[in-house]
Amino acid sequence: MPSAEAERHDENPAAMASSAAILIADDDPAIRLVLRHRLEAEGYAVEEAADSAAALEALRSNRFDVAIVDIIMPGAGGLEVLSAAKAQEVRTLVIVVTAASTMNNAVEAMKRGAHDYLTKPFANLDLVAAAVGRALEIAAQAADLDRLKNEVGRQLVGGEIIGRSPAMQEVYKLVGRVVTNDATVLLSGESGTGKELVARAIHFKSARWRAPFVAVNCSAIPQGLLESELFGHERGSFTGASERRAGKFEMAESGTIFLDEIGDLPLELQPKLLRVLQEREFNRVGSVETLKLKARVIAATNQDLQSLVAARKFREDLYFRLRVIPIQMPALRERREDIAELTDYFVGKAVREMGARVAAISPEARAKLAAHSWPGNVRELENTVMRAALLAPGNTIREEDIELSGGPAAMGAEAGASGSDGASLAAIIAGRIAQWLDSPAGGEPRDLYEKMIGEIERPLIEIALRRSGGNQVKAARMLGLNRNTLRKKITDHKIVLTKYPT
Repeated sequence: MPSAEAERHDENPAAMASSAAILIADDDPAIRLVLRHRLEAEGYAVEEAADSAAALEALRSNRFDVAIVDIIMPGAGGLEVLSAAKAQEVRTLVIVVTAASTMNNAVEAMKRGAHDYLTKPFANLDLVAAAVGRALEIAAQAADLDRLKNEVGRQLVGGEIIGRSPAMQEVYKLVGRVVTNDATVLLSGESGTGKELVARAIHFKSARWRAPFVAVNCSAIPQGLLESELFGHERGSFTGASERRAGKFEMAESGTIFLDEIGDLPLELQPKLLRVLQEREFNRVGSVETLKLKARVIAATNQDLQSLVAARKFREDLYFRLRVIPIQMPALRERREDIAELTDYFVGKAVREMGARVAAISPEARAKLAAHSWPGNVRELENTVMRAALLAPGNTIREEDIELSGGPAAMGAEAGASGSDGASLAAIIAGRIAQWLDSPAGGEPRDLYEKMIGEIERPLIEIALRRSGGNQVKAARMLGLNRNTLRKKITDHKIVLTKYPT
């Protein structure tokens, strides 16, 4: 950890230099005295240690920005002190000093993590002061980088990916595994499930975090311009190309390029992307110069790429090149236990960023949010909560402040979907719940949510399978589910597929 002084003054290098803490570890009191006087003249706070044990104990305190450590001291010696300090992750920069100026000493000191190496007797104490000054600059830069990385993590990753559900825990585990390597990642899931947030998390939690994160929406760029957008072009390579332009792959440098809506990539461009992934190289449009791909590639889609492959709309070899590490993002309806936490986060965001004055959300409003189907997933929930927070007349979001978009839940409650007896779907559900609550068994009702889902989910899946002629891909699309999710639900409900021959 950076020293307390470094943390206190890391925004003002001049202030840090004038109050930096320096440790002098040497068994010769005369050496300690002359170094102390010279460094105190620079405004540094200086402490001394006369042997190896005292030096290591002082370093462990992390009070010092720079330490000047003699190699030969009573006890283990300066090199062992240096090794022990590095093993214990002491952040103090160490300048090693010795009278035995051999190559072995210099090499060994640097191998063990010394910042610099000086020999004595000192011909000029100004050189020592200059070495300490350079070390302080390096320490300040390191503290700045640590703070910047933490700040970037908070702004672009932490606090935005919300959820403690089992489904999200699986996503977090996969993110933790992929940040340590450079494998291509394919993020799948419905629109609004947070695929770009996860892509940013992978980038900013990896060693590439200081390089650019470049996002490209393959469906938002006109087909005729997409090749130039991705790979760049040379001047005169086509009408309107008045100058050379770098593409997104080139702009990503050694960072990450995020290819969103990859399922919409035109067929004629797919072989070129395949070559980029296979050979790690590309050419600008109109150029024979070969450029190396240094960036990591993360792709995302809200479509079933396997179905596109079967329909010959997406190359199978490209699909497998992209799907080195697949991450499936769950729909919000598949992790309803996260809705309350997400709601609180978005209310807080409305207060922080938009000046909303709400301080709470009523139980009835929470129940309304929990019951909705959320076809637009987390993005829809965010918009709904932010709108309610900004327009609520009081300091509490009420049920009537929640305006839901059309979806299965909303249609049943608001459009008055009716059963065969003319009762609305909402009324039928309410009556069924009342039967469970009033059951003779008595006691506190349990598992109402699971019972309700069980009542509705199986017939809903069976209807979709019947309408699709047993085609699970079509049934999943009709239901708005991922095909793997549908397969799991078919297994859970023990649905016999032979009843629905293809």
